[in-house]
Amino acid sequence: MNLTKLSLLLAGSGGAVGAYATKDYWMPLNKKEIKSIADSLEGRKLISSLVGEALTKQWEEEFESDVENIKTLLRDSSLVKTTGGRILSKWCSEQMLLDADKNPEILKNVEKYCLIRSVSDQLSRKGKKLLGDGDQDGWSKVYKKRKEKSTNRAEVGLQEVWKEDQESKELPIIKEFCSTNSSADFIDSGANSIYSKVLKWCTSDGANID
Repeated sequence: MNLTKLSLLLAGSGGAVGAYATKDYWMPLNKKEIKSIADSLEGRKLISSLVGEALTKQWEEEFESDVENIKTLLRDSSLVKTTGGRILSKWCSEQMLLDADKNPEILKNVEKYCLIRSVSDQLSRKGKKLLGDGDQDGWSKVYKKRKEKSTNRAEVGLQEVWKEDQESKELPIIKEFCSTNSSADFIDSGANSIYSKVLKWCTSDGANID
């Protein structure tokens, strides 16, 4: 008796509970669909979604954001910025088809090092603290430092030039900039990047940055 006839006979006698017959093979009804790591990241921004020079720079930025831990992850203590970014990119790509449920630690590291993170996440990784809304002393120190250094006011949406006795009026504008941009994508850390502006204007370290 061929497999198809046997399957139909068993189905008629109640012997095929939990499975169904196809032309050439059995398929269990309760077979669990594998969810890959890539599936688990659906809707989130991967570094690999960038293109060209931006892609290369972002992998290098990611490597430098947590050098020693990434070296440990990649099992290569000799890595530097350029090689580290390239090897990290390769590692991330190789994990995407793994079963997410069977590889929770790998998924955790993929989420940590293969996604485009926020500016606030990068600041935290670098040990920088965003000023809280109620930290008036901290905001005042940053404001005075930026005024002392004649920092470009347009960076945070301030108009005209630095003037006396404008702190109470202008700090709410600066805070709004910080609130909005601290959640922006961390793309690079260059001098004119959102990250650098948030670092200067929105963190306790800003009072010490020229």
